[in-house]
Amino acid sequence: MLPFCFLASNRKLWPIAIAGIALALGTFPAVHAVAQTVSAVNSGDTLKARQNRAPGPTADFFVSAFGNDAWSGTLPDPNTSQTDGPFASIARAQNAVRVLIQTHPNRPIVVMVRQGVYYLPVSPTNPGTLNFTAGDSGTAQMPILWENYPSEFPIVSGGEAITRGLLDVNRNGLGLTWTNSSGNLWQVQLPENTQPFEYLFYKSKHRERRLRSRVLSQTGTGYYMNSGACYSTATGQTVAIGTCNLGTFLRIAGEVPPGNTGCPSIRNGQHAKCLDRFQYDPNDPITKWVNLNGVYTGDPANPCRTESGNPYPPGDVELTLFDAWSVDLMRINCVDTNNHIIYLTGATKGNAGLIDFLGPAAQHRYIIENAKDAFKAAQQAGQGGLWFLDRSTASWTLNYLANPGENPNVDNVIIPQLQPVSDTGGSIFSAIELSYVTFQGIAFEMDNYLPPPSGFNNDENGESTIPAALDCESCQHVTFDGVSVRHTAANGLQIASLAGHAGPPAADDVIQNSAFYDVGSSGIHIGHHPHGYDRSTSVVHSVTVQNNIVQGYARVFADGEGISQGNGNNILYQHNDIDDGYHAGISICETGCPGENGNGIVTQFNHLWNMMQGVTSDGGGLYYNVSGVKGNKILNNLVHDVTDASVIDQGIPGTGYGGHGIYLDMQTAAMSVENNVVYRVASQTALMAEGPGNGQLPNTFKNNIFAYGRKGMFGEGTAWPQNCNNSTRVNLISNIMYFDQTDATAFYVIQGCADSCGMSYNQYQNFQRNLYWRTDGQFATYQKAFHVSPDPPPPDQSRSCSEPKKPSADWTFFDFPTWQSGHPLVHGKPLAMNEDPEGSVSVDPGFGHTGLPTDFLLSHSPVSGFDYLQTNQTIKHAGRTNPVMKPPIVPATLPTYTYTTF
Repeated sequence: MLPFCFLASNRKLWPIAIAGIALALGTFPAVHAVAQTVSAVNSGDTLKARQNRAPGPTADFFVSAFGNDAWSGTLPDPNTSQTDGPFASIARAQNAVRVLIQTHPNRPIVVMVRQGVYYLPVSPTNPGTLNFTAGDSGTAQMPILWENYPSEFPIVSGGEAITRGLLDVNRNGLGLTWTNSSGNLWQVQLPENTQPFEYLFYKSKHRERRLRSRVLSQTGTGYYMNSGACYSTATGQTVAIGTCNLGTFLRIAGEVPPGNTGCPSIRNGQHAKCLDRFQYDPNDPITKWVNLNGVYTGDPANPCRTESGNPYPPGDVELTLFDAWSVDLMRINCVDTNNHIIYLTGATKGNAGLIDFLGPAAQHRYIIENAKDAFKAAQQAGQGGLWFLDRSTASWTLNYLANPGENPNVDNVIIPQLQPVSDTGGSIFSAIELSYVTFQGIAFEMDNYLPPPSGFNNDENGESTIPAALDCESCQHVTFDGVSVRHTAANGLQIASLAGHAGPPAADDVIQNSAFYDVGSSGIHIGHHPHGYDRSTSVVHSVTVQNNIVQGYARVFADGEGISQGNGNNILYQHNDIDDGYHAGISICETGCPGENGNGIVTQFNHLWNMMQGVTSDGGGLYYNVSGVKGNKILNNLVHDVTDASVIDQGIPGTGYGGHGIYLDMQTAAMSVENNVVYRVASQTALMAEGPGNGQLPNTFKNNIFAYGRKGMFGEGTAWPQNCNNSTRVNLISNIMYFDQTDATAFYVIQGCADSCGMSYNQYQNFQRNLYWRTDGQFATYQKAFHVSPDPPPPDQSRSCSEPKKPSADWTFFDFPTWQSGHPLVHGKPLAMNEDPEGSVSVDPGFGHTGLPTDFLLSHSPVSGFDYLQTNQTIKHAGRTNPVMKPPIVPATLPTYTYTTF
């Protein structure tokens, strides 16, 4: 079966915002009400309308676009004499709350924020990040509520609007005017105090992330322009011209050996490579770009120097390298066009033991963006929706190529300006030791995280090294309810402890009923990087994340997850929808959970779908990396449509693999995986990368429906990480495995190490009462249904046992009856199998074939011991229970590909 690819950019957009007011809560009729408010603003009748309105809800303080920080803030509208009314800024209301906490410490406090966009960089009081401390806290008896005014949808922004457009409710933009220079090119000169930015959002009917020009090439993978038309490299056919904004994945032609250059490098045996350079394909349009302030010296040991007279800053042209499960956001230093080598301003990530997976590697993908030459080429080709920030003069010039019908003076452009307070802190909102505070009904948007001059090479996939738009450190009893977090460069919302080994923990916090979309990395992030010295009394714990939607994530850091967690214990993730991301859905302890971490992490009734999309490898739906810990459960989750990079990177070392459904990594142990429905995944529906460590309990997979894994149904990679012992690795009980592949496509129902270390096979992997059904109905008589390794390594070398490179030659195959009671030869001696004595290969469960979750609803149990009521509950109730918030479908930022046949 050949993969068929589709374009994420062809999706229809839902209207969610008008006139600068995005849909933060509610439904489309509420947006219509907002439109009427905007109309009143434009006609000058709003003040009169508000003064004549019936009395509204009460609060201690109000914030309004029509307010004044010199007023008392106790009125929802300005009074008739314009001498008192609401505050104009959230920071001013925050100061007032602090005074009220001191003077009236025994009652709740409510602050209502009215309709409008509150641009924090130009706030009249304390411009910049909203910083909350213990001094802003309430108590159990005196909680503090920051909420939206009823039926209104305030937006707190880390950006600045270029114009003061008629459609801006509070008209507090920069007040600049664009000039139509030629054709669809518009230009505006920015103030000299403008901070660098690498993300831009265009606002007409809705806010939309716009991309910088990328280098296009027919020899790569993606899209390229030719004679005014956009072509797909996958099909050779023309596509919508806007699709070419996604650019082309270029491919590394070769690694550069370090030799005597002194380059930052790694070595594994005879294999060594530089991390700050690589060979490019000479057929790609790599050149000395106008805004590349770096000249090749001719000396690989000191390859680059700045160019005298070049007014552009070094590192203006950027490069994103796609590793297996992480990315490097780098800057180009110079280019050797004779030897076809790109030099970077710093080293990419490297690991000697993973030399093919991290750092420059042959045929791995990268993109180049922000070359001025590419922007000019896009203009000449008739592309629109692209921008370039020209930093060659003291006052920078922002260039924008408008799409048909766009006028940035009427619509508006917002540029993010707020930098994060620390490498892992917050940009828009930063709280430390805040307690008993609720934030409700407010939208937060547009942080401004930038890679440093040497590039960002510390991506660890768990997103613990990346800041967040909203960060709550050591917060307790803090709730985010019905908020929106969107249009970010990095993570959306983070809750973590200041220190995992000492000090107060983050505890008893809640994130619920909220929407996270168009997010640069992970939507929600819990905890920081785990360490061996972490203590349960200090790491984040007792946090609930429920009834949220994360949609359109990993738009900058392509390995971001819908929800990711570093350290922490007793975290509940339930009834969340996670959709349209470039990597995993939920990821727990990506680098393992050393120290007193990783206990009691429960994911239940979540719906996760449309993940990875051909962009990344080694991920999937639900990922856990927790060893030697207790109380971890994966229950009643619905996981489907996972496509790893094998769809475009088949056979390339270090990429193109690993789109799993449920993925237990390393020596994860004692997991309960029950009542889940997993289908249509590019690799295994369920995987244990390694077996449990010595002395650890086995993992248990019970009462799950596993369907349509392209590579296999269950896999256990390195089963014996500390060599042979006499403990069971895994229990698989009462599962339904439904598939349509055969070994002709290198598919095997059971994959990985096939060595029981001399025990009866059921003592190694305990299969009981499972149903296996192949859609052609022939699995019952299939002679290659199961297998065993006839010549496994000796017990003291069993840690080397994994799936062989040529399973068809290295395994002994047999049918289901032999799986149950046969004795195939291992080291020349018969080995008892004893698997699935009550299992079946002859019952068709009768699943549908529409690709929808309802295909897997059952009216009775197809095999003894299977509880179909539980999986029916999963299908009917996984995901949000109260989906009030309806975020838009987020446009793609990269070429995406998916298998349509699994």
